[in-house]
Amino acid sequence: MAEIEYRLEESWGLGFMPGDNETGFVVYRLTNDSADWARKQGSRLGDMLSGTRGTWHETPVDDRSDQTAISQWHPYDRDPEMMAMERIQRHPPTIFEYLEKYGFIISIEKGRDHEADRAIQSSGSFYSYGKGGSVTIVDPARGKVYFAYAG
Repeated sequence: MAEIEYRLEESWGLGFMPGDNETGFVVYRLTNDSADWARKQGSRLGDMLSGTRGTWHETPVDDRSDQTAISQWHPYDRDPEMMAMERIQRHPPTIFEYLEKYGFIISIEKGRDHEADRAIQSSGSFYSYGKGGSVTIVDPARGKVYFAYAG
């Protein structure tokens, strides 16, 4: 990583107790060499990234048939009360909805959310779920890594 380009993290609770909630979104900029390397890997990039085989998934996020993706990216779609709050039934996954899944909302700087949304909604990037409600998205085209967590 070259640097942290953007970071927004908030916690609710005492900050050190079980049951406290945290939500965060961090954008890392890759070095030019790392971004070039990632782009050259193309569809093999997922196999080249750390983690066990199958940990990394190609984008776009499969939010129509993958039950894990549906529960991570669309947690309220099966809740008629929440759907009445201006959500369209079949909508693409968004970083906002991923972060909002437990009701603790952070206000990501305008434009940063759209970058992450493009990475998860189009092909060419890779994502992996981590512990504690996190997701890491590697976006070679923009030379960035997005890390989001809600838990």
